[in-house]
Amino acid sequence: MKAHLIAWLRACFAFGTWLQRARTVLVLLVLAVACFWAYGHLAVYFYKPKNMITLSGKTQTQCVGRYLIDVPVELGSMGIHSSMFYYGLDSNFNTVEVEVMQDDITHADFTHAQFIDATNKRINELQIKQNSALKIPLLLAQEVWDTPYGKALMLRYLEDDYTSFARIKSELHILIANRYAVVTGTSSEDEKNEAPGGLDRIAYKFINPKPLEERLKVIAKNIKGYTDATKAPEGFCMEGVVMNNKTMGYDIETALFVAFGDDKLLPATKFTIHMQGQFEGKGETVIERGERVESEFRQLFAEQGAQSVLLRKGERKINGMPGLEYLDATHVGGVVSFLMQAETKLPKEQQSLQRPFFNLELGLGIDDNPSPLDQDDALKLWDTLLNSMRLSPVNGGNHLDPQTGGLTPVMKVGQVCPRSGIWEAKFPEGHPSAALLAKDQSRFVRVQIGNPMPEQYAEFMFFEKAAPLNAALSFEWRQADWG
Repeated sequence: MKAHLIAWLRACFAFGTWLQRARTVLVLLVLAVACFWAYGHLAVYFYKPKNMITLSGKTQTQCVGRYLIDVPVELGSMGIHSSMFYYGLDSNFNTVEVEVMQDDITHADFTHAQFIDATNKRINELQIKQNSALKIPLLLAQEVWDTPYGKALMLRYLEDDYTSFARIKSELHILIANRYAVVTGTSSEDEKNEAPGGLDRIAYKFINPKPLEERLKVIAKNIKGYTDATKAPEGFCMEGVVMNNKTMGYDIETALFVAFGDDKLLPATKFTIHMQGQFEGKGETVIERGERVESEFRQLFAEQGAQSVLLRKGERKINGMPGLEYLDATHVGGVVSFLMQAETKLPKEQQSLQRPFFNLELGLGIDDNPSPLDQDDALKLWDTLLNSMRLSPVNGGNHLDPQTGGLTPVMKVGQVCPRSGIWEAKFPEGHPSAALLAKDQSRFVRVQIGNPMPEQYAEFMFFEKAAPLNAALSFEWRQADWG
């Protein structure tokens, strides 16, 4: 056996003729590449952190936008990094931004006394700071508004402190229970304004901030709060406050939510959810971006003795919506990190406030720190997060089409059925007949697409009660056929 092995090695690595030398060099190169590839993959597969982290398995349900997600307690809270709400769907849209404030030191919520102190500091800051071109304080006006939560403060001020054509910003400060929210927007001159003076004119005198401030008043009257994410009211959640297009009139809602793992419980970890509204997800997909980055860094990785290892890529459902994911690991100098990305890819015509385009990203091992989890636990954490992502019930989460991921409409008697299947007849909560119908199996009816939604109550049996009973009914789609 030994003699056969020696003979085989001599044949493979013969170095007598030039042809044999070239073949030997080629074999050695192939072996080197194979060993390098195997080393990188095995290093990721068998990677164990020096300080092994074991997650408790406990999660906290959090509200991000119109969605609920179960986040491991070690990962902490999904804080809002930035937000924008768009009024208008064309090029002339206006926006407001919402920020939820926390104490700089304790990161705690605000008491009423702390809220008053913080707003007074903001007033003083804008009064002291001057616009150097106009020689006036930035603060132009302040108003106190009555809201369901008490007094709110509106500040109007110049956007910058150095030009005479500065725009105007209006800033709403409101305390909702113990959540301190700041809502900000900017007012500009009308593009058709032909006021004299050119760039030297005092521009703010030609700006009308009232339309924006009327929006802020509407927001102040309708913004809501919550402490339990599972009981948050309808609308877009952000760290304890809720915006609602139905009462505020905006068209698109976007926000970036970020959670950093606890330094002791889950260090070097970052999880983000970027709600991007009805923007279709134009540009590179997560797979295209992952493949491009891997290709661009391949030579650099090789020079550093590093490798990028693909863990998984392809289609992935997210709360019934079609989506994509791209998961990879990087191994360099004995340090392993994971980057996991996913996004929705619902067709543009099916996108809405309830079913927006959004992406998720989980980084384990950041800022040159190794991942606190091994490959199996990293994948388990990622799947736990994505599998728990769901549209909240108050935002229509109970009306999802499992085939398309879109929302199935609630229908009324006589309306044309949009989809064949089993529909459930229901009365609104509080209706005198709601409880009785909820116990009646006849409330489940099969309706073919294109047919009218049927009456549940016949006149010959219910006489004059039939019409109002049928008018109060609604039908919710349940499944494709009898199970």
